Amino acid sequence: MVAKLRSMGIKINFERVEELAGAGSIGRPHVAQALLEKGYINNFREAFAKYIGHGGPAYVERDKITPAEATQLIRRAGGIPVMAHPLTSDNYATLVADLKTAGLMGLEVYYGNYTLDQIQSLLALAVHYDLIVTGGSDYHGLDNLSEPQLGQVDVPLSCAEKLMEQVHR
Repeated sequence: MVAKLRSMGIKINFERVEELAGAGSIGRPHVAQALLEKGYINNFREAFAKYIGHGGPAYVERDKITPAEATQLIRRAGGIPVMAHPLTSDNYATLVADLKTAGLMGLEVYYGNYTLDQIQSLLALAVHYDLIVTGGSDYHGLDNLSEPQLGQVDVPLSCAEKLMEQVHR
C-alpha cells in the first residue's frame, strides 16, 4: 500500500507504518494513521474512502484463509473462536451455522452501534447454536471521532463470565 501511495505522489514512510504497528501485525489502520500524520487526510474514514478501502487505488488484497479454516486453526491452537462483527457479513446466519460445524464457540452480539433489534436477533442466533455471547467497542485508539470508545458498549458481565468458564475448561 505504501508503494502504491508513493506512486500517487503521497509520501509516507513504511518505517513509520511499522513503528505505528509496534509489535503487532501491520494493517490498514496504521497506514491511515501515517496518512493522517502527514496531513493527506482529515480522518480515518477519508483514508479508507479515498485510498485504502476495498477497491481504492492503494488497496492491496492480502492472503486469506476461509472463516472455517480460521475457526479450525484457533481450535487446534487451544483458542476459543468467536465470530466478530457478524452483521458485516451477507447471510450471517448461514455463515454462523456453517462455522458452528467447523468449531465456532462464540458470537459477538454486543458491538459498536448495534440496535436493540439487531442485538436481540444475534442473541437468538447465539442461543440457537449454543454459542458464547461476547461483545465490545472494537476500539483501536486510532480515531476517537468515529469509533465507539472503551466502555461505551454495554456488554453484560455474564458474557465475560461464560467466556472465562470456557477458558478454564
